[in-house]
Amino acid sequence: MITETKLKKETGALIPVIYQVPESAKQIVIMVHGFESLKECSTGQMLFRKMIPANIGVVAYDQPGHGTEEARREALTLQNCKDSLRCVEDFVHEKYPDAEIVYFGSSFGAYVTALYVSDGNHRGRRFFMRSAAVNMPDLFLKNPDPEMEEKLKADGYVEPDLGTGQIVQVPLQMFDDFRENNLFEKFNKDEVSAVMVHGEKDAVIDPAEAKAFASKFNIPITFFPGENHSICVNPDSPDRVGDMAIEFLGNNTLK
Repeated sequence: MITETKLKKETGALIPVIYQVPESAKQIVIMVHGFESLKECSTGQMLFRKMIPANIGVVAYDQPGHGTEEARREALTLQNCKDSLRCVEDFVHEKYPDAEIVYFGSSFGAYVTALYVSDGNHRGRRFFMRSAAVNMPDLFLKNPDPEMEEKLKADGYVEPDLGTGQIVQVPLQMFDDFRENNLFEKFNKDEVSAVMVHGEKDAVIDPAEAKAFASKFNIPITFFPGENHSICVNPDSPDRVGDMAIEFLGNNTLK
C-alpha cells in the first residue's frame, strides 16, 4: 500500500511524499520527477508497479514549484530542489537505515539529481537517468524570447509552456542558476555509477546532447528507436525502462 506523508524542510517548506517499501527491501529508489511533472506522474506509477514486486522500495515527491500541493508554493530554484532531495534522502535513511538508497531521475529530475550528487553530500551510489535533461539550461537560455525577458523583468518570473505537463512558475533566480550550472562542467562522475536511457527522436532534449554527455563521462546509454522524450510511443517501452532500472538499481553485486 502506498503511504502519503509531508516532510518539513529547515525553511518550513513542506514536501509532499508518497512511498511504498517492501519489508525486506534491500534498495529504495528515490524518484525525482521532471519539469512540469509531479510525484504521481506516469513514470512514477510505472516504478511503483514494477519495483515493488521486485522487492525494491520506491519514494516519490513533488519538487519545488511543482505538483498540486504545498511544494507548488515553494520557489523553483536549484538550491531548493537540492534541499528537497536531501530532505527526502534523510527521511529514507532514518526510516530504513539498512536499505541502499539509489536514484531514478527523469528529465529535469535527472539534471537536479546529477547536480545534487556532484556536491558530494549524498548517500546513494547508483543513478538511473531517464531522458536526462543534460542541457537543461539551453531550454531557457540558448534562444532568448524578448517577450519572456520583458515579463521576467516586470514580474520577476515567467510561466513557459514546454509542453511536457503542468505549467510551472520559473523565477528570475532560476535563470541565474541555469547560467551557473552547466551539467557538462559540473557533473562529478566519480560520485555515482550511472546509466542512461533516451528516446532516439526526443524533441525536448536533443539525443546528440545525451550522447555527448554519456561519451564525456563514460556512461552506458541505450537509445530507444522511434521514441520521444516520454519514451512511451511503443506501449512496451515504459516497462522496458522499468526492467532496465530494476536490473541496474536492484543488482546487489553492483557497487
